[in-house]
Amino acid sequence: MDAFQKYDNTAGFFIGNEVIDQTGEQTLAMAYVKAATVDMKNYRTSKNYRNIPIGYSHADVAGLRPILQNYLACNNGIEFFGLNAYEWCGTNTYTSSGYQFLEEQTVDYPVPIFMSETGCNVGGVNGARQFLDQTAIFGPMAATWSGAIIYEWKQEDNHYGGLD
Repeated sequence: MDAFQKYDNTAGFFIGNEVIDQTGEQTLAMAYVKAATVDMKNYRTSKNYRNIPIGYSHADVAGLRPILQNYLACNNGIEFFGLNAYEWCGTNTYTSSGYQFLEEQTVDYPVPIFMSETGCNVGGVNGARQFLDQTAIFGPMAATWSGAIIYEWKQEDNHYGGLD
């Protein structure tokens, strides 16, 4: 925080990324994530830094998502929530991808929420991603979701990118 707060293009700090993975076994760590968020916010205030938001980026563990996102945002919690979602593959749609349920679960969410990673390495032209998920994120989800960080744009060895 000390090193990056001076840059006016610093948009936020992540307190953690995928602390709870797909197994969901690390749920006890969420109390630490929440406490660390409060500590960072208090530190930011004590140093008179600008109010750079502090948030969390979550692996898409569907059974924990609504409970976790609400827990982290309540009572002086995170100031944004990112979701690493890989549900939209190939020619999926807003409904078939599950994005419809993501939208329904975030209506009236108290802090900005966005896709902190969005991607898939299945389908598309020559196996490359077509970024069709963005039409949902910036279409029907735009009233609730604040956008997306694409993972990843250029095609690399892991095959999550678009065309070369």
